[in-house]
Amino acid sequence: MTKLEITGKRELKFSQWIRINLPDSNTGFLVSDLDFILYSKASKSIMWLEVKTRNKKISFNHWQYRLFADLAKCLRLGMKTFLPEWTFMGYHNIRFEHTFSDDGKVFFDNIEISEEELRNRLSI
Repeated sequence: MTKLEITGKRELKFSQWIRINLPDSNTGFLVSDLDFILYSKASKSIMWLEVKTRNKKISFNHWQYRLFADLAKCLRLGMKTFLPEWTFMGYHNIRFEHTFSDDGKVFFDNIEISEEELRNRLSI
């Protein structure tokens, strides 16, 4: 069984530490986190997910999108050489109109889908 969330809230101390102690973004030093990595040993598949709430979008020109798109290309090429039996299912964005599917629309890579469709796409 999947381990349940324990706290129900995200700890932000390290995030704040990074913002205070590492170079400022105006120097070209940028920091991002990746919300989820789906990893299926059964299907030998990996997928990366960035989740946004309150209808926040990531532009295709935004540095964070470009960062993960470039890393996805590297992973795909590396897997072909070093893990040819594995499949990288891509880097995808999930956007909730509000906070989740129970209070608004759900978008997968900017295409509206149902919660059931989301479940199917993420069950790699």
